[in-house]
Amino acid sequence: MKYLFSVKDKRNAMLQKNILLSASLKVVGLCASLLIVPVTLDYLNSGVYGIWLTMSSILYWFAFFDIGLGNGMRNYLTEAISVKDYDRAKSIISTTFILLFFIAFCIGVVVAALLYTTDMNKLFNTFLIGGDMLRETMLMASVFTLMMFVVKNIGMIFVAMQKYAINDLLLVSGNVLALLLIFFLTQYAEKGNFPLVVFIFTATPVAVFLMASVVVFFKYPMLRPSFGNVNYKLANKVVGKGLGFFLIQITSCIVIFGSSNLFIAQFCGPSDVTVYNIAFRYFHLLAVAYTIIISPLWNAYTDAYVKGDMGWIGRTFSRSLKIWLLTVVVGVVMLLFSNLFFRLWVGTSVVVPFSVSVGVLFFMCFFNLNNCVTYLLNGLNKIRVQIYTSVIFTALFLMVMFLGGDRLDIVAISVCMAISYLGMSLVHLYQCKLLVNLKAKGVWNK
Repeated sequence: MKYLFSVKDKRNAMLQKNILLSASLKVVGLCASLLIVPVTLDYLNSGVYGIWLTMSSILYWFAFFDIGLGNGMRNYLTEAISVKDYDRAKSIISTTFILLFFIAFCIGVVVAALLYTTDMNKLFNTFLIGGDMLRETMLMASVFTLMMFVVKNIGMIFVAMQKYAINDLLLVSGNVLALLLIFFLTQYAEKGNFPLVVFIFTATPVAVFLMASVVVFFKYPMLRPSFGNVNYKLANKVVGKGLGFFLIQITSCIVIFGSSNLFIAQFCGPSDVTVYNIAFRYFHLLAVAYTIIISPLWNAYTDAYVKGDMGWIGRTFSRSLKIWLLTVVVGVVMLLFSNLFFRLWVGTSVVVPFSVSVGVLFFMCFFNLNNCVTYLLNGLNKIRVQIYTSVIFTALFLMVMFLGGDRLDIVAISVCMAISYLGMSLVHLYQCKLLVNLKAKGVWNK
């Protein structure tokens, strides 16, 4: 940790600034995230809130159908900005946004068709809300989510410039605005308006990023996208790298991490989704805190790699692993106080068994470890092994889910996710060691 906050060179100074600003913003965001749960529960109820959580899990999948273009743009844009090639940077941005808009449109058409041919009550395993209302609400939420699918990449431009904290500012602003609006509903509106809650959650971040797009392209006109700067030859390169990220996202991110609420809803019921989500939000604080430190490293690794500074990469990676061990210790302390925290946070409206807390903590620790090692691999553009591990471990995870079915409870599902991330982490850690020591060959260097 001490080294990461060192200001001996420009890269470390930028990291220090990003980490400190991100930490401050994440504190605000975490407070908003924690407060919005009891506020929303008060406005809706446990069962209906569980439906929203399940719906948000499905919407979460949309973000990954950018076929990895966001991360592809992030890496290539960082390289271009590092060497001050702004013409190439402008082409990368223009090309990526055109492709994202086209993909969002296609997804929207498919989603609309599916919504009108699907039994929504069966999909969400509930009759608390009518099928027509579920369908209309899901359609509205899908529109805003697909808008976010495109405009969220405004934040990636700041990330590529190693101004990671600005991206955090945009994300936190959306959360705080949603909290304020939901609180307003509890005070002045009739309770239980489910579509209105969904509108607030999905529309507010879009509004924030749209406003940010005006600011960023006014301040940095050399990065302003245009049709004239679309480069279809460059598109092949960005898409090629993006497809690698997409395969990783569609497997380990969507299926293992993103579908937990859906599996729990199907095997255990919507009420258990709320139980899991309470524990997840608490222990997810570990992931948020750790991400504050390692997220700026992705693009810093890219910058250092382009400039041949492998010594800095090795030292920084070693310290990021030590910080991960510290988060495990903090997680155990959080576990000891978890029941007390839950009572103070949500009262007796939701009871979280201690075994669920243990399972979720186990999952979160290895999720953090995998992030630690993959951020280095992503920064160095060495993702071939990640593709293989993501596909293999996701297939094993799904096999257990479908064979286990209704016999699985929240704890079993959490442990399965944890084991999947542990397996991937060990393989990725081996590759990182090879890369840092300049011994990677063959597939380990791709």
